[in-house]
Amino acid sequence: MADALRSAGGTVGAGALLTHVAPPVASPFGTASHVEGECILAIDVGGPAPPPEAVAFLDGIQRYAVEGRFGLVPVVRGYAAAAVLEREGTELGVARALQEEFLVVARSRLTPDQEAALEDVDLPIVECDAAERSHPILDVQLAAKAVQRRREVVEAELAAAHIEEAPGSWLVVDGSLGGIGALEDGARVVGLVKSHETQFLEGADLEVALTLPEGHRTSVFARTAGARGRVFSFYLRLWPWQEHDLLHGLVRIERPPGEAAVAEASEVSRWLLAERAPLSAPDGRWDRLIYPIRQVETFLRAQAGGWW
Repeated sequence: MADALRSAGGTVGAGALLTHVAPPVASPFGTASHVEGECILAIDVGGPAPPPEAVAFLDGIQRYAVEGRFGLVPVVRGYAAAAVLEREGTELGVARALQEEFLVVARSRLTPDQEAALEDVDLPIVECDAAERSHPILDVQLAAKAVQRRREVVEAELAAAHIEEAPGSWLVVDGSLGGIGALEDGARVVGLVKSHETQFLEGADLEVALTLPEGHRTSVFARTAGARGRVFSFYLRLWPWQEHDLLHGLVRIERPPGEAAVAEASEVSRWLLAERAPLSAPDGRWDRLIYPIRQVETFLRAQAGGWW
């Protein structure tokens, strides 16, 4: 098989063994427009470079548990937390952290006595959507989405606090910048997206992005970002993908829209390449998970205690 692929100009993959069909992608396609040039190009960023002296890393976690039910209505206990770890010399220290614990329930399905009983628990009650008909799986999924929204709010609050209190520091956010409020051009905020469910490019542009060599980035493009309008973005290959998978070692970088995002794209790429060491192994996402973000996750899991 490998010889056949190579003989016709193909590439050999990892041949990972799978048994189940993956769930459908919720949003497989987005839209994008060129910003840096008229098409997507592969750009050699010149290798790793030392990161800035003032740089911090933000991540969040969420947990939930079905504590019981009123009839068919699930009562879910939720937990959301986020933290910013800031580098001081060669060490990462906790700059700020925030955590919340709460109950999630579809209030519209509760009786007054049931609602009063939950209010006596002395935890905030977060409203979640209710399905058209009771469904034991769907009802819990809707509650879980409410937990996720709270985690996004916590992350956004923490990001805003750091940007305001440490304006000269770079902030690397695990994931998209879509949940963070309006950011000015030149804001030193970087979103590092490890998943690639939504593809914003197509055709030759997409092929260039997904076959980037190690240490290369794409030219910058603008993607739609809902109510925020646009986010500037580019792909960066942290590790070689050959004999692995197209997405191996591939991350997508997001920046606030503006001239700085284009001017600083290669510089940001170089110091992100340096953040590959030490490896985040044995985490299965080690090829896309830079070590400082893994350290934030480790801190959050320790803080979560019994929630972990």
